[in-house]
Amino acid sequence: MRSLFLSFFGGGASRFSNTRIMGYALPMSSSFVYQPHVHQSDGTVITPDILIERVYASGAGNALAQAPVSRVTSATVLQQSAGSPIGTPAIVMIAASYGLLVSVGAILEDSLAVARAAWRFDDIRAAYDDIDLQSWTVQGGKRADFVSEKLSALMSPGEAMAALGNPSGLRPGTAVFVGHPAPLGESLSLERFEVALKAPKSAIAYAVDIEAIG
Repeated sequence: MRSLFLSFFGGGASRFSNTRIMGYALPMSSSFVYQPHVHQSDGTVITPDILIERVYASGAGNALAQAPVSRVTSATVLQQSAGSPIGTPAIVMIAASYGLLVSVGAILEDSLAVARAAWRFDDIRAAYDDIDLQSWTVQGGKRADFVSEKLSALMSPGEAMAALGNPSGLRPGTAVFVGHPAPLGESLSLERFEVALKAPKSAIAYAVDIEAIG
């Protein structure tokens, strides 16, 4: 993995990550502690600690491939090589011991970013297909629409479970990043990448500032 700076402003932490934090190289990550604010249908919010030990991300042909846990981050500032592809917005499924969570994030060249906000899948199951996955880019101080899609056009939780060989449910500690089917995009030096899930009565948003290096 190329240089990747995890901002201390983001939540969650990799255990034994091989990234560089404040100039210090740490060993390879075997897990990531995801600390989401889970918005529940009764209006309450819980903030559990979820140990992520297995990560999969969609790629060519929308197939799921295992990815290093060390790529997962909830940071709000990332460094990546100048001229890297834009990336793609992603729906993120996280299996916890008490059920499946759904969040929003991005598949970037060097990282798999996920928001520190999530919904319980059971709370949004009925409206799932009509939720919008949206994204924007900021370049030269100008914000522009990027790509957007209804979740009905992306791999569903059921399809992800079947693809990973367990139709009855994902193993707790598993995170699945399902990106927009568009490729990572042309190489541009972005200042900021923003993504959101928009349901009829609520939304989850995430933004990451990009610091170009090299």
